[in-house]
Amino acid sequence: MALLTVAVVLVAVLGLLNLVLMLGVIRRLREHSDLLSDQQGQPPAVMLEVGSIPGDFVSSTVDGRVFSRADLPPMTLVAFLSPSCEHCEEQLPVLVDRARTMPGGTEHVWIVVVGKGPETQPYAEQFAGLATVFVEPGTGALPLAFGVKGFPAFGLLDERGIVASTAFGIARLDLPVAR
Repeated sequence: MALLTVAVVLVAVLGLLNLVLMLGVIRRLREHSDLLSDQQGQPPAVMLEVGSIPGDFVSSTVDGRVFSRADLPPMTLVAFLSPSCEHCEEQLPVLVDRARTMPGGTEHVWIVVVGKGPETQPYAEQFAGLATVFVEPGTGALPLAFGVKGFPAFGLLDERGIVASTAFGIARLDLPVAR
């Protein structure tokens, strides 16, 4: 009879131990699920992080003016677009509208058309009179200075030339509006 009692107690202890371990496993799975859903809910990084300062660069506009980082005006909207990017094409109407209402006018809107082919020049011409326009390859000075990781990429620099916000879609970028 004593042997049966020991066996029942041993089975009960093993059952409780199994229950505690299973509750721990369930708790860890929930933590991992929360971490994964947090990471998937964040938009992809398109350029430098907020709070970063663009790297040094020297680049020429389509009309031959040369700019460096020191010439970058405060409160500037910077857009990186590629003619071969479908999502860039979808963003154009909103970008044109936002560029027209940007305080400071064309000097405070920089559009960088990224590409090498013959389609880059006509693509860039649609922004004439609307922005300061550059055409550069993906390894050009401006994409490298801003750490561009994909297209389209939009950023807003604050009054100190620091990246204040970035977005994959221009509608998500908080922009000041001219009065």
